[in-house]
Amino acid sequence: MCPSPPIRSTRSRCACFWKALIVITAILTALFGVFVYLNEEFEPVVYRLPPPPSLKGPLKPNNYLRNAQMLLKGQILGPESLVVEKDGKKTVIYTGTWDGKLLKIVNGIVEKSLKIKPGKKTFACGATYHTEPKCGRPLGIRRLNEREFIVAEAYSGLYTVDFEKGTVNQIFSNEQTLEEKKCHFANDLDILNGRNDSNSFTVFFSHSSTRWDRRRFMHDFFEGKSTGRLIRVEFDRNLKPKPSVALDGLGFANGVQLHPDGESLLVSECSRARIIRYFHSGPKRGQHSVFTKNLPGFPDNIRISSSGQSFLVGMAAVRHSDQFISFMDFLGGHPWIRWGIVQIIPQRYLTSILNLIAQKYGMVVELDLNGKIIRSYHDPSGTVIQGVSQASDDGDFLYLGSFHADFIGKVPKKG
Repeated sequence: MCPSPPIRSTRSRCACFWKALIVITAILTALFGVFVYLNEEFEPVVYRLPPPPSLKGPLKPNNYLRNAQMLLKGQILGPESLVVEKDGKKTVIYTGTWDGKLLKIVNGIVEKSLKIKPGKKTFACGATYHTEPKCGRPLGIRRLNEREFIVAEAYSGLYTVDFEKGTVNQIFSNEQTLEEKKCHFANDLDILNGRNDSNSFTVFFSHSSTRWDRRRFMHDFFEGKSTGRLIRVEFDRNLKPKPSVALDGLGFANGVQLHPDGESLLVSECSRARIIRYFHSGPKRGQHSVFTKNLPGFPDNIRISSSGQSFLVGMAAVRHSDQFISFMDFLGGHPWIRWGIVQIIPQRYLTSILNLIAQKYGMVVELDLNGKIIRSYHDPSGTVIQGVSQASDDGDFLYLGSFHADFIGKVPKKG
């Protein structure tokens, strides 16, 4: 096991920053609000999160993630979701990246590269605020059958991908309206009855926000309205897809993972620091409950471990009682500050600026099948790993995805 590092206080530095932020935001909003473009769509509301948990017991900090190897360092960008498979002595990883690419990686080398939107020229897809909707942003990826995968593309919908044939085909459009709202922000997914009969299967995917697209995901966090949904789509190769809203009112719906019980699934409420359990079949069909709450971070993707006895949850950012203050926790009771920030900072810079002031920390939490935290993996200073979008394992190694890093993390499972 890796030794546990001491927790370093950031109280004095953070105190000065937050005082300055509040004062500057108030002054600029008051003095210059008349002259800036006001985002009239943005309507922040008060939200409350429970006091952040303490990092003790199974959450006690360690240096585990600092041992991560950086696969394809500098060659990829934002490998959000991963499918990790063993093929004899080969380790094969499938992922989608920020510049609209779909990759098959064999033993750390890119073997195949496709584009989620094949009509777009490579030179125009540079993973920028302006090119992202045009070039596509592949997020969740799952294997459908022996040949195909299903990928959630944030702006346009769901696609089947065959890496061997080099084909990418859309099977569900985000332009479809469900309960008077378009599904314009597909995030993660899981597949029910996929591998047994790929002609008839059901996809559950997270629709993160009914108000904001992926480029403006921080607007959804800042607004605090909980408009995310869990969408169910029944597919039959010979018929049109049958979509329906399984669950709504979610706080930035994110990771989706079927539960081994065969009757339920988990969906991350990222902005609420908790995970919801939804029953898709069985005697509790249609019901839902809180699976785990007050997590030490904002949960992104959820994946079943190789043992099938636990879940690995990547934390997009952390929140804990040893911080001077948690950014999102503090702002919950101050919608006017959030309003001022959104009015003053241009949309294309908002996420980048907030990343500069966020605590640099990498964390993965492991839950048992009942939602209890049993273990955690840390990089307390974010030296190697920070902002984990997904953790998957093959029994020997943990593989770490990220929505912004330029590599895939790989760390021995037993540290």
